[in-house]
Amino acid sequence: MKYTFLATLLVVSTSSFAAIKTKKEILLDNADVEVIRATYPAGSESGLHTHIYANRVVYFVKGGVLAITPEDTSKPDRIITVKDGQTLYMPGGTHNVKNIGDSEIIIVETEIKNSKL
Repeated sequence: MKYTFLATLLVVSTSSFAAIKTKKEILLDNADVEVIRATYPAGSESGLHTHIYANRVVYFVKGGVLAITPEDTSKPDRIITVKDGQTLYMPGGTHNVKNIGDSEIIIVETEIKNSKL
């Protein structure tokens, strides 16, 4: 009986630590650009991912506080605070994005595929 209780407690405990996921919606994808809308609930993260194109612009519909963790974990996280309506240029690369604030963040991100644009 003790073992059943402990096993149940372990399953419930680990499931409550499951990562909150980001919602991603593709708005436009063609040979020249990709435009996505991503919603980051408080505490959510993107998971490690790569932007293969060198140029991208991120518009913050709803701002907040983000931690950008590079693929090379020996490098420090970059903490950025952005306001509603702010726009940032961000280079390509591999990273994880986590909403470390207490409010939802919504972005519209445009990646330039064709460097001649």
